[in-house]
Amino acid sequence: MTTATMQALGLAVTLPPGWDGRIYQRPADPGATTHPILHAATIPLPPVRGDFGGGAVDLLGADDVFLSLLEYHPDSVSQALYRATGGVPGLTPDQFNPFALQRVVPGQAGCQQFFGCGGRAFCLYVVIGGFANRVALTPQANAVLSSVHVEPRR
Repeated sequence: MTTATMQALGLAVTLPPGWDGRIYQRPADPGATTHPILHAATIPLPPVRGDFGGGAVDLLGADDVFLSLLEYHPDSVSQALYRATGGVPGLTPDQFNPFALQRVVPGQAGCQQFFGCGGRAFCLYVVIGGFANRVALTPQANAVLSSVHVEPRR
């Protein structure tokens, strides 16, 4: 098995063997804006899923990881919440919490970080299928996160 590199909408990621991913942007309703989203997981991504993984996280087994990198409006980058980090932040096992999920699923845990990179504002949301496996799953998530490249805003 080989790695796969995807690039679109100013984002790029290299996925390890066994991972599935998408980089896309939802169509905007009149008067609204949408922004790039990167999804990656150790499971096949369902064709329909929410920005934070609704429809995908329900499929995670105890050894699975789902991550979502969502870009926010360019005006957000000036807010303290989106302070510049120089890149996509890595994670530690102690950042995962069973109650840090959009919807609590028994056994799962999540973490969420906001950051700025390249003049762009992002939310990183990661769900692991097994809280008890967080020490083993965190390096898998970090391997993908360390491969993410963000093109600066023009």
